Amino acid sequence: MMTKRPGVYFNPEETELDLTYKSRYKDVTLPDAYERLILDVFCGNQMHFVRSDELQEAWRIFTPLLHQVEKEKPRPIPYTYGSRCPREADDLLKRVGFCYEGTYKWVQPHTA
Repeated sequence: MMTKRPGVYFNPEETELDLTYKSRYKDVTLPDAYERLILDVFCGNQMHFVRSDELQEAWRIFTPLLHQVEKEKPRPIPYTYGSRCPREADDLLKRVGFCYEGTYKWVQPHTA
């Protein structure tokens, strides 16, 4: 997936979903959430702010899904900690004919 490099940078990078920033980005000073938002305001960057019509549309789309999840209470598929994904995810990708053509290679996360 594409993520924004933490800190005051604006360049995206390809990575797995790993939110352990302090171990992943050891040499980056991470501003707290309010420092980040204040910097965005000064720079005129609206990336972290949602318009009211966007929020209303998000609720329109996701409310039925949230009701379905609440009603059916599906159980998550367990998978090995530190692995890329559950086996069933790879099986689904093969069934629908997905072929990954990116350049990203998974790297074992740093340990704190």
